[in-house]
Amino acid sequence: MKLRLEKVVSDKDVKNFIRLPYELYKNTPQWIPPLNSMVKKAISKGAPVMSGGREFFLVMNAHQPVGRLGVYINKNVLKHGNNVGSFTLFESYDDLSIVDLLFHGADNWFKEMRIEKYIGTDSPTNGDDYKAILIKNFDDPPFINMNYNPPYYQRLLEEIGFAMKTHLACFKYDLSKPVPEKIIQLIEIAKKRYDYEIISPQMRNLKKVARDLKTVMENSIPDYWVGVRPPSFEEMLQIVKDMKRFADPDLVAIAYHGDEPIGFAASIPNYNEVLKELNGRLYPFGWLKFLKAKKEIKTFRTFTVFVVEKFQGKGVSFAMHYHVGMNAIKKGYTMAEGGIIGFENKKSFQDALGAGGELYKEYATFEKKV
Repeated sequence: MKLRLEKVVSDKDVKNFIRLPYELYKNTPQWIPPLNSMVKKAISKGAPVMSGGREFFLVMNAHQPVGRLGVYINKNVLKHGNNVGSFTLFESYDDLSIVDLLFHGADNWFKEMRIEKYIGTDSPTNGDDYKAILIKNFDDPPFINMNYNPPYYQRLLEEIGFAMKTHLACFKYDLSKPVPEKIIQLIEIAKKRYDYEIISPQMRNLKKVARDLKTVMENSIPDYWVGVRPPSFEEMLQIVKDMKRFADPDLVAIAYHGDEPIGFAASIPNYNEVLKELNGRLYPFGWLKFLKAKKEIKTFRTFTVFVVEKFQGKGVSFAMHYHVGMNAIKKGYTMAEGGIIGFENKKSFQDALGAGGELYKEYATFEKKV
């Protein structure tokens, strides 16, 4: 097998980049095809998270793609003194020579960009999509935006010099199980003691919702969270517009202390129940399938929770999850996934277990010095 490394430049390269996982996972029913348009946009137009530059690589065996990789730099990370890059959209057959060739290209690119180390797999959109390598539970299909990959990825990455950076968990919640009365009482006591309320966002005023969510993030994110920075107002407004279009506002909760936003928990219906049938394409008929099946979705994923620092440890996250859970049950949802939560984040980890979560998937990010 004669392998060659190529940069993704032409339309044919882009098609090969997109085609690879369809061949790699053709006998893997758990894999959910992403929207091809998202991957194509990341390559051709980039994303705000790629503000410091990007490059995409293919390893070819004759005319067959056998490995792929994207690398990028986030200027916001550099501004906070972290000379760190990211890799994303990694896929490969179980062959060390393929992976070694891919990351040799990545090493050289980061050296040219004067980056000291890089971490991945990371999201090409600053979301959870393609974020972290799945390392435990390959039997259950992923929820929306969560990664799926073969079991051998961790081994291959470690063999070429990567070390685990963060160990992450997802939790499963069975909504048919009643919430213990003691938990409900504690939530109500905390809301009264610390004078806050929980509501679903009022989507009639998108700009106010965007401002409130941005305020919460600005007062919640510690500096040591490498790569996690609040979006600009324009970016947040677009997120809220997308929320109105694709999400379910009843699955989002915002906490207020008077007029001050102090926390939010955002969830989204598990569109992977639909995306499996679309095979990566919304057009020409994917939209019709999507709209028809959208109403039948019975699971959802809680993908982000933020609480401002001065209200942490006061039951706000519990209260928001309870609010979302009660709304979900009324609308016929039966199960939820929560995460990703780092194993070192002992408080959030125990909160997830205490709320009835069952640890059922584990992920990891990996780091390599250049």
